[in-house]
Amino acid sequence: MNYRKLGATGLTVSEIGLGCNRLGEDDQSDAHWIELVRTAADLGVDIFDTSEIYQKGGSEEVLGRALGNRNDICIASKGMPRDGEGNKDFSTAGLIASAESSLRRLCRDCIDVYQLHSPNREELERFDWADGLSRLKEQGKIRFGAMAVNNTDDGIWLVEQNLVDALQITYNIFDTSADQHLFDLATECGVALLCRLPMAQGILTGKFSPGQQIPSGHRALKAGDRRDERIEKAENLRLIGSAYPGGMARMALHFSLQPSAISCIIPGARTLEQLRDNVAASDARGLPSDIREQIEQVRGQW
Repeated sequence: MNYRKLGATGLTVSEIGLGCNRLGEDDQSDAHWIELVRTAADLGVDIFDTSEIYQKGGSEEVLGRALGNRNDICIASKGMPRDGEGNKDFSTAGLIASAESSLRRLCRDCIDVYQLHSPNREELERFDWADGLSRLKEQGKIRFGAMAVNNTDDGIWLVEQNLVDALQITYNIFDTSADQHLFDLATECGVALLCRLPMAQGILTGKFSPGQQIPSGHRALKAGDRRDERIEKAENLRLIGSAYPGGMARMALHFSLQPSAISCIIPGARTLEQLRDNVAASDARGLPSDIREQIEQVRGQW
């Protein structure tokens, strides 16, 4: 496993993390999910990304049972607090309450990276969330404050305003909207970048063909209106991916790992086989320049 600096936090983390959005789903036993997490740690994965909304806290509970308060593990959790009427509440009080609940589920004294879960710009400007993150740091309940953002402009604004220690972004073959300007700015300011969806909800594994029915519950269904279009695009990459060592999924992971500004990618995994395949992507030197050129040629046709 290769390791990278987590921005200017002083931490280093495995360049392959584990996205824990599936942990705790009831189609598998708790024992399975706990084994998955512990196997990841045994393979060198030391950053786990979760959220209070994944399985209504069930994902955090699995991590708590599997890892407890281990200080050699970096937990990156996300909060999406709600008020009494069910509206999002990124206020100081809302964030503190959410973080404290997450700490109990995670069985930890402190959350290493605490992220607001995808607020929009209006919410960022309306709530006193920055004070909330500062309070949580002062209380020793979190180490670093962060934001999972939905667009590059919000990410750039947050970095320019010196409001976060880390950002969670999307960067994959389909979505390169997180551009070099953000990468350069984050590097200059010491802000860590965590990359979600490197395989675009599983579509970049190449397992689906145009017109094929997606199994119930599969992540690809969450691609929404873009699903069929992206499956068509993935078909354009099949020839390159089939010849790539490790296949299209490995190629997709290497693509997302290519920017040096990215501290880690956080692909999900439901099975031990998927987990091991993901971790194996760290054994190579990265995406060869000729393969990147071929991918860009295909992207240029979209």
